[in-house]
Amino acid sequence: MKLLSKERPLWLRIGSLVLGLLLIATALFFIIGGVRLVSLGGSAYFLISGIFMLASGVLILRLRSSGAALYLLTMLGTLIWAVTDAGLNFWPLISRLMFPGSLAILAFFLLPSLRHYENRPSAWKWVYVPGALAIAAFIAAFAGMFVPHYPVEFSGQERPLVPVAKNEMQKNWENYGNTPGGSRFVALDQINRNNISELKPAWTFHTGDTPLSPDGNGAEDQQTPLQVGDKVFLCTPHNNVIAVDADSGKPIWKAEINAKSSVWMRCRGLAYFDATQPVPQPTVPGSIPPAPVAAVDAAGCQRRILMNTIDGRLIALNADNGQFCQDFGNKGTVNLLEGMGHAPDPQYVLTSAPTLAGTTVVVGGRISDNVSTDMPGGVIRGYDVVTGQLRWAFDPGNNNPNAVLAAGEHYVRSTPNSWAPMSYDPSMNTVFMPMGSSSVDIWGANRTPLDHKYGASILAVDATTGKEKWVYQTVHNDLWDFDIPMQPGLINFKISDGTEKPAVVVGTKAGRFMCWIA
Repeated sequence: MKLLSKERPLWLRIGSLVLGLLLIATALFFIIGGVRLVSLGGSAYFLISGIFMLASGVLILRLRSSGAALYLLTMLGTLIWAVTDAGLNFWPLISRLMFPGSLAILAFFLLPSLRHYENRPSAWKWVYVPGALAIAAFIAAFAGMFVPHYPVEFSGQERPLVPVAKNEMQKNWENYGNTPGGSRFVALDQINRNNISELKPAWTFHTGDTPLSPDGNGAEDQQTPLQVGDKVFLCTPHNNVIAVDADSGKPIWKAEINAKSSVWMRCRGLAYFDATQPVPQPTVPGSIPPAPVAAVDAAGCQRRILMNTIDGRLIALNADNGQFCQDFGNKGTVNLLEGMGHAPDPQYVLTSAPTLAGTTVVVGGRISDNVSTDMPGGVIRGYDVVTGQLRWAFDPGNNNPNAVLAAGEHYVRSTPNSWAPMSYDPSMNTVFMPMGSSSVDIWGANRTPLDHKYGASILAVDATTGKEKWVYQTVHNDLWDFDIPMQPGLINFKISDGTEKPAVVVGTKAGRFMCWIA
């Protein structure tokens, strides 16, 4: 049969070129990944469909209608596989069908013209209906992304409201995540799902520190306030700390720190320590107890607010009056830039709340993303909550991560950091740290074995000594900014024999919830 190749219009040649190249690129990805998946005992679908896509792409580049027909048959197989594999659940189907479906629409409307220029019946009547249905399905799927679907929408039976006994009602919110382990849920029952819609503002307070962030890199109010007794403690994007009356919202005191940074100005939270209260002791056998601290007399900072700043300071304030705690560091301030080497603004910025771990204040820090391969290190440090003296450092780039720096030395540079909030378990005196990746985040050619060990991981260390207990990496050789972005949650996890064990739960940017026995 004579082919009329010279008469094919430009639009058809361009359309075939685009579809053919997209199919070949997708096919190579599917084949390479499919071989690996099969070798691990996974589905053979990607390998098989990749082979068919490769053949389709080559034929379409040669302007053969058989290529479009072959891909449409491949798409039919993909549809059957997707429904078999994922059922009728919206989001799993979207991830399996959206991209190949968009290529199928192109194939539908190239097929009749390709057949026409092969002197074959164009078959438009066979394309109109399925092509229109494919477009309608694509539009419906796209629109469906903006409405709730399983597992987002509620299904099942509502759990009954659980009353809280009067002697068990929570009095204070003393930690960033409510409890040291980040429970987030408050043990009170006066406000519940039946009456929350009736709430009205009791008071409004203006901090005077207006957050301005037109590009998302400026000043933002991202705080979780603390509440202790009759005071609510606030912090502003420039690290000003304010105590207000919990009932009236009237200001009690204000500490004007006015920290500055060129970008990323935010204070996500504070820590609180009360020297008049007993320090919880570990109950897990073999745990090292919190280190003792110096006594604080009544005239000193018995109750203190701790905050790290965007310009590299750790500050202790008297929770009663907002004055700097003179017994802490240098008249209330510890210089966190010490030992960091070259760390100009805004390469090293602290935004998450410090973590009170027994009698140790633990701080990490945010290292700017994708700036240079020579950046400040991601060292995590623990300080005496009363004196501000450095107790330990965990340097993830050092073979001895707890090595003490000599005069003039600095911590290893460009190492994984812990910028998000940490959790603390008093029962085992352990701090759980969500780790980021080494600099630069999306390029791994110069990473060390220690970078690969600690990047994008959960790290557990002893709160008194800073020594590593265990580490688990969630993404190997992270090149996608998949650092751990949230405070780990500490729970009691019921195992198969009915007993409960302390566990760590965290959500990841890779879309997974992970759980470890602590």
